Amino acid sequence: MADEIKRVHYFDHQFLRETDFTAEQEYHLEQRRRHQRLQHTWGIAEGLTLTTVAGGSRVTVTAGAAVDGNGRELVLPHNAQTADLSGSGGQTLFVTLAYDEQQTDSTSETGVTGNTRWTELPVVDVSPDPPDDPSLTLILGRATVANDGTISGVDDGDGPNRRRAAGVVGGDLEVHDLALTDPQVAPSQWVRLRLGAAGRADLQGNLQVSGTVDGRDVSADGTRLDQHVANTANPHGTTAAQLGALTSVGGVSNPGGDISLAGANTISVVTDDGNNAIIVGETHSTDGNNPHATTADQVGALPITGGQVSGPVRVLGALSVDGDTMDVTVSTARGLAGLQVQMNLNAGQPAQNAIQGIVAGTGGIAMPAERSAVMGLSNSTRAHGGYFGAPNGAFALIVNGAISFNGGKPGYVTDLFVNASPGRLRTGDVVKLAGTGSTSFSGTLNRIPVNEVLPADTADDPLVIGIMDGEVLPAPGEPDQRTEPDDPTFVAPGGRLHVVTLGCYAHCRADATEAPIRVGDLLTSSANPGHAKKATEPKLGTIIGKALEPLAEGTGYIAVFVNIQ
Repeated sequence: MADEIKRVHYFDHQFLRETDFTAEQEYHLEQRRRHQRLQHTWGIAEGLTLTTVAGGSRVTVTAGAAVDGNGRELVLPHNAQTADLSGSGGQTLFVTLAYDEQQTDSTSETGVTGNTRWTELPVVDVSPDPPDDPSLTLILGRATVANDGTISGVDDGDGPNRRRAAGVVGGDLEVHDLALTDPQVAPSQWVRLRLGAAGRADLQGNLQVSGTVDGRDVSADGTRLDQHVANTANPHGTTAAQLGALTSVGGVSNPGGDISLAGANTISVVTDDGNNAIIVGETHSTDGNNPHATTADQVGALPITGGQVSGPVRVLGALSVDGDTMDVTVSTARGLAGLQVQMNLNAGQPAQNAIQGIVAGTGGIAMPAERSAVMGLSNSTRAHGGYFGAPNGAFALIVNGAISFNGGKPGYVTDLFVNASPGRLRTGDVVKLAGTGSTSFSGTLNRIPVNEVLPADTADDPLVIGIMDGEVLPAPGEPDQRTEPDDPTFVAPGGRLHVVTLGCYAHCRADATEAPIRVGDLLTSSANPGHAKKATEPKLGTIIGKALEPLAEGTGYIAVFVNIQ
């Protein structure tokens, strides 16, 4: 037991010494610490939380108060920081608080030097190990130090080595309202217990019990209750009528079992246990195999295996003919438009006409019997024997082989080139060979060279080759590598273009600054990039062609006859 409790007694004319005043202080300290130790449990009473900043290497302890196992009050009046923890990379450190007092406030006003105060300031410390006596060295939490020396996180600790709140020591506790709190839980979610009425306790919140709850019929009859809960043999003898449940389906009774649903004929039954659904459908509407065995005669249709239709036939879609011959007879009173025939010609077959028609009068497809070709157009009294059209820049007709003309060929001739300039070329530009040679080849057996061109920018240039017509659209099956597909009148650097090399052409950029251009004048390249000019001193190899339109002055577009000389 402790010594007898004594306190200082004062009387008149008493002579007091330093020990008397010290005894007075110690009496009050011991009484208060005895109260803290006997009526309260040690721990944190307020504040003393751990915080850190991103990228920091120190932990801040906020101001607060605690009580240790000896009843001493540990009051931290201001926020305090730990030492620099950057040297403890990869470790988890305990942050602790311990009681400490030091003599302070020195004075020598009486000629004797001494300290006039005891300053009680607890010590903040860190350690990789938990304290030996956590009741005297209180754990405030833990700090995790990353490998780079920065604080990556703080927590309250774990198990017995964790932050602990101060409590109350006592026997019977009488309160009006008991609230179970946690700083990590919103106050509105705290659980409260109070006396709701005589002999009744009201708990506001949920109660979770990890041990055993003893009550009426629970402790003694627990085994029987467990057996009853596990009994799935209808221990109460409940009937379907009592529950208002089905006793059979369609007259099929199977109490406690499953009644299967099966589809038949064109009725389908699909069960979906996950969505508690039974889907009844039909397959008749999607049956394309003529389930009713309907004949062509019954519906007035043309039979697939042969037959004749006496009236007109209109096909709104593709017409596929798989056979050796398709004969189409068109009377002189009616024209035939939009006929498309697709077929395969197998190697080894005798040479014959893939599409052949003999037209009486005006017709669109005809072929003499002595000719042999994939498609022939002849004996037509129309304006054109055949017509092919395509968007600007696209190939209206692609022929992989030679073409034989046995008559006139109106229009101009173009050849394929590549833009080698760093800028764009436009329709009508006069272009010259870049001098780099052929970059690729095309056509049958690669007999057609593809060269690079630049805008002609030198007067009387022997490298001049023609006039740009437009951008080349990709052929069927080729990838589209154009950078500006919306405008075929411009060709980007590296793009493919048509160059007019022979024939009449309506769009040639011309410059009449040096001399006016008249119809019939010979034209050559100009120093103005992409422009033609009048050849005042014609030289062999520099002539583009002849002007078909005049240009009195300035620049503009004129029609020309292209004939490189």
